[in-house]
Amino acid sequence: MIGIYIHIPFCRTKCPYCDFLSRVVEGAVPEWFVEALCREIKDFGEPERANTVFLGGGTPSLLSAKGLGAVLGAVRERFRLDEPEVTIEVNPDDVTPELVRAWQALGVNRVSLGVQSFDDATLRYLGRRHDAATARRACERVAAAFENWGMDLILGAYPLDAWDATLNVCVALAPAHVSAYGLTYEKGTPFGGRADEAVDEDTYLEMYRAARERLAGFEHYEISNFARPGRACRHNLIYWRNEAYAGFGPGAYSFLGGVRARNVVDTAAYAAEPGAKAERLRLTGREVRVETVIQHCRLKAGLSKEGYRARFGTGVREDFGAELDALIARGLLTEDEHTIRPTLKGFELNNEIGLRLVD
Repeated sequence: MIGIYIHIPFCRTKCPYCDFLSRVVEGAVPEWFVEALCREIKDFGEPERANTVFLGGGTPSLLSAKGLGAVLGAVRERFRLDEPEVTIEVNPDDVTPELVRAWQALGVNRVSLGVQSFDDATLRYLGRRHDAATARRACERVAAAFENWGMDLILGAYPLDAWDATLNVCVALAPAHVSAYGLTYEKGTPFGGRADEAVDEDTYLEMYRAARERLAGFEHYEISNFARPGRACRHNLIYWRNEAYAGFGPGAYSFLGGVRARNVVDTAAYAAEPGAKAERLRLTGREVRVETVIQHCRLKAGLSKEGYRARFGTGVREDFGAELDALIARGLLTEDEHTIRPTLKGFELNNEIGLRLVD
C-alpha cells in the first residue's frame, strides 16, 4: 500500500517566497501536460495498491474539470484504491461553484486551501493574488461542500500584528485541518535577497505559540499541523512515517523499496519522456533507520518501539541508544515503555533532534 503524489507545476503567478517547482501559465493546465502525466501514471511499474492521492504544486486548481478527470481516471485505471483520501491543493481565487461541484463528482474528498493570511496587507507582502475577502469566500464555498477541508497559513510575514486576527478568522471558519508554516527566504527566489527581513527566533516562537494556543481545539499532531479528530492528513503521515510513495509529474519524488528517485525537472523533457529520472539513490539500511526516527519525531504520537522492531528487526535503542539518551537529557524527547515522543520543546527545536541523530 503506497501513497500517490501528483505534481502540477503551473501557477498563474509565482509567489516571491516560493521555491517549489512551478512555471507561470495563462488559463488552465495545458492538455499536452495532462496527456504526459496520464502516460506516466499508466506506465508505472511498481506496486498497484494505494490509499492516498495528493495533487500538489504549483496550483492543481488550475486543472480544468476535464483535465482533473483524466488524471484521476488514469490513477484509478492503474491502481487499486483502498478507501482513498484524495486531496487537491487549491488557490482561493480559483474556487467557483462549478469547480467545487466538479471536484466532488470526480471523487476528491479533501481540499486544502492556500489561504496564507486573512489580512490584505500581509497578502500583499507575500505577493499573493487573492485578497482576504476572496479567501473567506473560498473557505465558505469549500466548507459547504466538503467536510474534510483545511487551510495553509504562513507565520512570520509582515505586518506581524495581523497574525492574531488571522488565527481568529481561521478558528471562526471551523476547518478540519490547519497547517501553519514559517515564512522562509530561500536563495533563488525574489525573497532570497531580503533575508534580513526574517523575524528573529524569539518573535517566531511567540507567533508559533500563539497559533498553538489559539488552535487548542485541534490536535497538534505534527510540528506545523493541527487537525480535528480523525482529520490528520493521511497522505502527509506517509512522509512523516517514512513509508512508501510514488511521485508523478516534473520534479516529483518517489520512495519505493529503499530507493529515493526524482523525476526530471524540465517540463519539455518530462513531456518527451514522462517518468524519466533525474536522480536515483538507494539508501543504506542505516540511512532509512535514521530518517525513520527523525520523521517520527515530528509527530506528537512519536515512534512506536514495537513498530520500529517489526520494521527493522532491531530495537530503536540498540541502534540509537546514546543519541536518544542525549536528546532525552536535553528535554527534547520523552520515553515510556512503548513510545519515544517529542516534547513541546522538541517541537520548537526539532532541527536539533535531526542534527543529533545524523551525527
